[in-house]
Amino acid sequence: MDEKKRQEVALFRVSVLGPLVGARLGHGDLVEYCREAAARSWEEPSGDVVQLSARTVEAWYYRYQTGGFAALFPKVRRDKKVSRAVPEDLRQLVLQLKTEKPRRSVNRIIRILERAKKIQAGVLKRSSVHRLLQAHDASRRPARGPGAERRSFLHEFAGDLLVGDGLHVHHPVVDPQGRPCKAVLLSEIDGATRYVPNSRFAWGPRKGEDSVDHEMGLKQVLLAYGRWRTYYVDLGPAYIADSLRAICAELEMRLLHTQSGDPEAKGVIERWNRTWREEVEDELPSGPICIHDLVAKHDAWLAAEYHARKHSTTGRIPRQHWLEQVQHLRPLPEGKSLDEVFLHRLRRNVRKDGTVSFNGQRLEVRAELAGQRDVELRFDPSRPDALPKVFVDDSFVCDTVPLDLYANAQRRRRQLVGQPSRRLPPSGLDALALIQDEHELRTRPLSGAISQEDTDETDDE
Repeated sequence: MDEKKRQEVALFRVSVLGPLVGARLGHGDLVEYCREAAARSWEEPSGDVVQLSARTVEAWYYRYQTGGFAALFPKVRRDKKVSRAVPEDLRQLVLQLKTEKPRRSVNRIIRILERAKKIQAGVLKRSSVHRLLQAHDASRRPARGPGAERRSFLHEFAGDLLVGDGLHVHHPVVDPQGRPCKAVLLSEIDGATRYVPNSRFAWGPRKGEDSVDHEMGLKQVLLAYGRWRTYYVDLGPAYIADSLRAICAELEMRLLHTQSGDPEAKGVIERWNRTWREEVEDELPSGPICIHDLVAKHDAWLAAEYHARKHSTTGRIPRQHWLEQVQHLRPLPEGKSLDEVFLHRLRRNVRKDGTVSFNGQRLEVRAELAGQRDVELRFDPSRPDALPKVFVDDSFVCDTVPLDLYANAQRRRRQLVGQPSRRLPPSGLDALALIQDEHELRTRPLSGAISQEDTDETDDE
């Protein structure tokens, strides 16, 4: 029992003594009160309801009179931190095994001791080892994550750091048709000004955080404001997707992730999420709210409240602070189309019949690609009805069309003789002309020599 629990027990015993504390007692008052206390039910600090004997109450009274408040504390066992179930020669070894590797489980410690022939298999119980470690405050397994110190920081200029995160709404939400749905608030915040350039809801019957919704919000931010230098996110599935890595690489933005189990590392947006819960979600009316009403209330709070008041960290109003520093944002790269950059990509092998598989359907590509491996399909995930485009070596080759088996039955086949690719300009080299030149060079007579034909003609004359 730790010190806090011992104190709670002592306070409980003082409350049982009640009027006996500091009172002038007459003859028989103590006995009478002890009998009254024994007839009542008492709730212990643990929550258990118990009945006490008159002798117990009387003993507490005399202990309190002689030793004061400290005498009512439960006594500490002499064998505290000593496990009687674990042999004395193993206690120190168990603690050493746990200390040198704090994430070792109890079962693993027992297996190590068994393999080392320190104990026989099945002799040492898991509960005994756990109590020993708990008595020495060593039972807790530290969370995986950074062991470095934490320091508050603030970037100097807007555009240096963009922090993204998703917040699941706890308040019941319904869609426009009145059906229950889940809502996730997807937001990005600037690390220098605490301005929130994007905060929107994704909602649906079983909505979670997916890469499509996150990337759609990021695309709107980049279109409106330009590029940040670093995009800081956690290790959620939406943020470790290959599509986001490719997007940041093409736009020359550093994609930075927190370590596993370390949400405090991006405390700037975690604190913003907490503010939203306290000032928006907690203020929502009881009962389900329509998603459109939630969006309207959120947008109003963001514009009229959050962006318009002084931030406690920066000491400045986020909107004004942001407008003063927008010149530090980088424009989008020249020649880059965000529509193409934000396309998702899949690698596929082209079958011999010139088709590829995509979302459970077969699509046709150019016949020249038949049998080619590892071609890239790029598609817009926000438009499920749009068919992907085919890219090879980062260059567009062709569109895809649905496979029509009946039309192919009547379509005339072409002979593929290795037509030149349209992706590259012609080489300008004539293979037959080169061979002809080489042949003429080899068969041309030497300079000044007389051929056999010239000699024969001279003899006839």
